[in-house]
Amino acid sequence: MLGRRGDALDWTLVFVPIGDWVARLPQEWFLNTPVLWLGALVLISAIRGPLCNAPVVVKKLLRLAVASLIAIGLLVLLVWEPVIKASKASLAFTALWILLLGLTPIGLIVSFFRILVSKPNQKGTLATVGSSVRTPAPKPIEVVRKVPAERFGDIGGMEEAKEQIRQVVQAHLDPRKYERYGLVRNGILLYGPRGTGKTSLVRATAGEFGLNFEYISAPKLLNRWIGATGENIRGVFEQAAARMPVLFFIDEIDALGTGRQDAISDPGGAGREFNNITMTLVSAIDQYHTISGFVLMAATNRVDGLDEALVREGRFDIRVRVDLPDEATRVKILEAQLSKKPWKRFDLEEFARRTPGASAAKLRALADQAANYALTGNRKIEARDLQRALDGNGARDRPQLERVEWNDVVIAESIKRDLQSIIRLLEDPTRSHSLGVEVPTGLLLIGPPGTGKTLIATLIASQTKRSFYPLTAASVLGGDAGDSVKRVAAAFARAKEHSPAIIFLDEMDGLLPANNRYLAQHDVQLVEQFLTEISSLQPENNVFLVGTTNHPENIDLRVRRGGRFSEKLLIPLPDTQARVQLLSCYLKGARLDPGLTIEDIGKWLIGSAPADLQAICTAAKRMAFNRTANADQLPPLNWSDFERATERVRRDMAQLDSTGLQ
Repeated sequence: MLGRRGDALDWTLVFVPIGDWVARLPQEWFLNTPVLWLGALVLISAIRGPLCNAPVVVKKLLRLAVASLIAIGLLVLLVWEPVIKASKASLAFTALWILLLGLTPIGLIVSFFRILVSKPNQKGTLATVGSSVRTPAPKPIEVVRKVPAERFGDIGGMEEAKEQIRQVVQAHLDPRKYERYGLVRNGILLYGPRGTGKTSLVRATAGEFGLNFEYISAPKLLNRWIGATGENIRGVFEQAAARMPVLFFIDEIDALGTGRQDAISDPGGAGREFNNITMTLVSAIDQYHTISGFVLMAATNRVDGLDEALVREGRFDIRVRVDLPDEATRVKILEAQLSKKPWKRFDLEEFARRTPGASAAKLRALADQAANYALTGNRKIEARDLQRALDGNGARDRPQLERVEWNDVVIAESIKRDLQSIIRLLEDPTRSHSLGVEVPTGLLLIGPPGTGKTLIATLIASQTKRSFYPLTAASVLGGDAGDSVKRVAAAFARAKEHSPAIIFLDEMDGLLPANNRYLAQHDVQLVEQFLTEISSLQPENNVFLVGTTNHPENIDLRVRRGGRFSEKLLIPLPDTQARVQLLSCYLKGARLDPGLTIEDIGKWLIGSAPADLQAICTAAKRMAFNRTANADQLPPLNWSDFERATERVRRDMAQLDSTGLQ
């Protein structure tokens, strides 16, 4: 501390006399252009040299001083008498002199503003694609360096995938036995839907063969600086090779190895850097592919988006699809997950049967939730805990859906029996298959407007505890080219992810119109996308389709066929008994005139849909309200109220036009 104070005192004793001496010199020695500009150059050299590591505030002050010296030097030059005389020699010189005199202070102000608001410079240089730049040194990527504790026995199912992986890894680690037959291979690409256990399978592979596990998330290697991503790729390969024997795993490899763009489709040149990233990855794989003790694995759920040169044989010698587990595999997955926890053994087949379409990740989440319930009671996991977890796990993703009960829907008894039968099939599809009864792929509700078709769809979702995804022509329509197709694909992908689910297609005649010569290209593409998505639904996806329409003849014939909407129900207008039930619900709490009964009103309102009945009851109450002054309760409803309400609700638009509403 004393040493620092002594140094500061020494510098003060040196610079104070010098400053006092400089202040006494004539002003003209310093206020001239060469000296001012020379001072600016000195400060620039200091900023780039000795003061390059100075605090940001000090650097900004020095840059402000540089800008001031340059601007003042230019102003001194402009007001120099020989320059003023030269500017008067011609009109062009005069204009140039005035322009420089006006722009100099403006430039100084702009420079001040930019210096004050600028952020500290990053290492490296930002440049356009294709230019020669100095790229920053890649940041060290955090990797997992250890042999995982998992083994193949800890992963339920996937026996075929395990055997394929075992053959490749054994041949690569012990090549002497397999070289004679040319069976030394490397590079295993796992692909399939999200949550199917690809990463868990890779960790189990590393643990099974005692390999160091190097996990890399491909998106974390991406960098905004030109060439930096390539440096990161080369760096992580080198780090992995330094810890052989090693299993090097690239997760979400599609973030780095997308299909390359050609020059014609990339006029801005931005795609060239992505092409360079792909080629750097290909080059790194070629370099380490044949090194003994370096096992390469990667995973993706978008295998079609990968560059063909990246995934060809010689780089990734085998591809293994990791799909959603079947019932037998689900039993093994649940058993493997519960075996890691204190549990009281019980039959898991019932739970596997009730989780069709569940991914390995979802089953693991169920086991964890059951363990949480058991932990609360400080006991072993029992069947009731898994049952509770299963009951609370269904239909987590139900946007804007209110639960609907059977009492909320008034329909004919025959239709009710058909719906209850469909719901039973949806609640236990595995049991239905075992009985030889196929679960319907979709249900088309046909009927006039206002008959409660949307309410029935919501009822099915509520009773089966399924996620609910309503799609209409308005919700699918996008502003840009291809937006509608993308929204449809995203909705189906989300339904598969959150299965069991229901996709509700409201007003299908407008959403999937029949193909004719008047159909726009946008509608043709949309129908084709719907057909593709519907056809790709498998029983294990556990996604049920419900559609509604007033005009089935206007729907594309390919959509209506049995393989897509195998069940069709006609929802007619309510009969007299149904109308009485609906009116009793809509008029609950309202009083009627003596002699007027709900049965009389129901018989009179023949041909009315449930939505019309509700509107008439609401309008009749409003008519009665108009007859009150300051009464505390609504007066009894009379025939006149219902007559005027019916006339208002059923009034035809053509009649409105004839009265002057044009």
